[in-house]
Amino acid sequence: MDNNTLVIGFLIDYIEEHITEEISLDILAYASGYSQYHMHRMFTGLVGITLHQYIKRRQLTEAAKSLIFTDKRIIEIALDAGYESQQAFTLAFKDMYKQAPQRFRHNRQFRPIQLKFEVSENLTILKGDRIMDIEVIEKGEINLVGYKANTKKGFFVIPRLWHKLHKEKNSIKNRMDLDYVVGINDYSDDSIFKENHPAFEYHAAVEVSKPEGIASDMSVLTLPAGKYVVFIYNGKAKDSMQPVMDYIYKEWFPQSNCQLNNKARVDFIRYGEKTDDKGNNRIEVWVPIL
Repeated sequence: MDNNTLVIGFLIDYIEEHITEEISLDILAYASGYSQYHMHRMFTGLVGITLHQYIKRRQLTEAAKSLIFTDKRIIEIALDAGYESQQAFTLAFKDMYKQAPQRFRHNRQFRPIQLKFEVSENLTILKGDRIMDIEVIEKGEINLVGYKANTKKGFFVIPRLWHKLHKEKNSIKNRMDLDYVVGINDYSDDSIFKENHPAFEYHAAVEVSKPEGIASDMSVLTLPAGKYVVFIYNGKAKDSMQPVMDYIYKEWFPQSNCQLNNKARVDFIRYGEKTDDKGNNRIEVWVPIL
């Protein structure tokens, strides 16, 4: 690893060791031997958010964990998270978790928003720990129309499905959310796990209010109403989702107490079709939970 990456690793570890203390940029600059300007610019460039944002997100995530797994008073948790009053803590917590600490504790569902950033040799690959927002959403029935294929034939079928969908998407009736297309991984068939490699039905689709006038070569998939945990970030739709999915299932879920819904054995990804000034799309990964 180069020197800059080593410094980022040092800063990440220092923050973890002092997570229940007030951590200022002055202290971090002194500890790392860098000027505030260079340290801040380097961290933001490599991690994707500012040092201040990262520290607050980590402290509030640890506060959320304490709300669920300890009996500490909220004022104690607020002080541990670096806030001088419960009111200031409540405002910051609501801004990130979309609910007050008392309500979050009552719901008993821990969902970490900012896990410790893991420094690797290649920080240009998007990992899940750069996900910016995580929400729990109750969603009604979802109707999806598009094209499907089984990956037991090989993953080359997926880009072919997208090519067909992009040619025909504007002719699909009753389309909703015109700015999004949806990729669905359907693991409902138990036989998929008997293959040499896990195979599943993949759908490239758009959401419709009602399936009608469907072309004969198109598929229709209806997902029942349910609850989802939704992981949101900005990235390139063409990039592999494997690092993000590995993070969600191998790192995030083991540290959360959210339970996967085994009766809804699908997950799906909504790809925003608009790009920002960096050429990134809004990407949402939806996973069914109980």
